[in-house]
Amino acid sequence: MPSLGSLIEEESDVEDRDLERALFGSDVAAEIAGIICEFARDQLAPVNDAVFYRRSVGIVAGLRTADGHGVVVKVHRWQVSISRLLAVQRVQAHLSACGLPVPRPLCPPMALGSGLAVVEELRNGALADGHDGPIRRALAAGLCRLVVAAEPLGLIADLGSPVLLRPPGAPLWPEPHDLRFDFAATAAGAEWIDDLARLARDRLAAVMGARTGEPVIGHLDWRVSNVGFEGGRITAIYDWDSVAMAPEAFFVGAAAAQFSADWASGAGLPSVEEMRAFVAEYEESRGRRFDAGERELLDAANLAACAYAARCQHSDIKLGRASARPSSADSIRLLRQRASEALTS
Repeated sequence: MPSLGSLIEEESDVEDRDLERALFGSDVAAEIAGIICEFARDQLAPVNDAVFYRRSVGIVAGLRTADGHGVVVKVHRWQVSISRLLAVQRVQAHLSACGLPVPRPLCPPMALGSGLAVVEELRNGALADGHDGPIRRALAAGLCRLVVAAEPLGLIADLGSPVLLRPPGAPLWPEPHDLRFDFAATAAGAEWIDDLARLARDRLAAVMGARTGEPVIGHLDWRVSNVGFEGGRITAIYDWDSVAMAPEAFFVGAAAAQFSADWASGAGLPSVEEMRAFVAEYEESRGRRFDAGERELLDAANLAACAYAARCQHSDIKLGRASARPSSADSIRLLRQRASEALTS
């Protein structure tokens, strides 16, 4: 098995390690690996080897410890709180106990570098093609199962709400989820995206004001790259810092905008037709259709998610980073489609 240091070297050049520098004060692969492995040793057991290393919103390392267990260390940036991470772990523990393929938390969140780290068990699963009909149906049914299984937990205020549900008076855009995006520096040419985001925000505010659906617990980054499969069956669910509370229709609209995407493999975003199929398959799993108010909320959430993704792609283009994620070219295409046709009817 490779060392964690070698995986860090393969993942990025030194010039791309802004996140590592911000979290650990270093861009040297061996030093970064040492910090992560020392943390895992102190909390669980010495590390034998590494399984994977990924960086995006935070830093995630899959490790194999000396006692033979697979564990995942995720280091979150400074914008998250211990109370929220504890709330997320409460959801994970509950869903795992319910039999869902959810990794169990192994220790409470604690400081690491300038961020906060959590450790959970490693669950295995293969990547699938989200454009394949049976996989799309499994994703829709899996999200529905998660929402239903989490219902007994009730309201967990510390989970927070989606950042795309902008409060009155807030800036149009939240802080970008990845350090590589700079919305302020790339505003020129993005006016049409901003206009559609503003429309989505206003529609969301109107329908949320009408109290369309009670908040439920759901997953905001529900896409094929965050779900592991085996034989068409979901065997692992990842990215638990994407858990939040919002009306059910919001989660479905947001998931419909991205369920087929995997930036690492180049798998692109869905078409509007595929998004409609995802919604219909979710409703089938749910056992009933969304009502008119819920469908308006679903459609507005979908438009907001499409606009945010397009704004990220626009930033990449303006900053000369578009080639790093070629599948993100789908984002502007999909938003243009959404500008001319509604997702729901």
